[in-house]
Amino acid sequence: MTSKYEIRLNSKIDIRRIYTNETLPLRKKVLKPFLTEEECINPGDDLTSTYHFGLFQENKLISISTFIQEGHPDFLSTFPYRLRGMATDTEFQGQGLGGILLQHGVEYLRQKECDFLWFNARIKAFPFYEKLGFSYYGPLFDIKDIGPHKVMYKILIPK
Repeated sequence: MTSKYEIRLNSKIDIRRIYTNETLPLRKKVLKPFLTEEECINPGDDLTSTYHFGLFQENKLISISTFIQEGHPDFLSTFPYRLRGMATDTEFQGQGLGGILLQHGVEYLRQKECDFLWFNARIKAFPFYEKLGFSYYGPLFDIKDIGPHKVMYKILIPK
């Protein structure tokens, strides 16, 4: 049986709402191996308006996403969100699981009447986000210790 925050994709894969502390091991491993888990906490992680989702395969957390209610300074939006800390365990990358998780988050936000989703994307993730219909905005910029990024976004039509 699943809760309203849980989706069972098949007998081996499901998506659940999770807590900030559950995201930290994958954030550290995949996104910021040079930091401690505690340093991987993002501003806004523990707000009630923030949503953390995890994709589990046979009860092992293998992909995470965090959606924080935050606007981008260059876009006008009624109800914007920012994607932070999207990561899939390196052993499971390239199987489409991160895309399934991100699409779940987009649909969840759409149902909440979010109209705009944005984030800073790493160069190596550009093809992943392009396949899911995200667009680029602005110039390439560097984030210290991580590398080049570009803002990407998607306009959502609330349901």
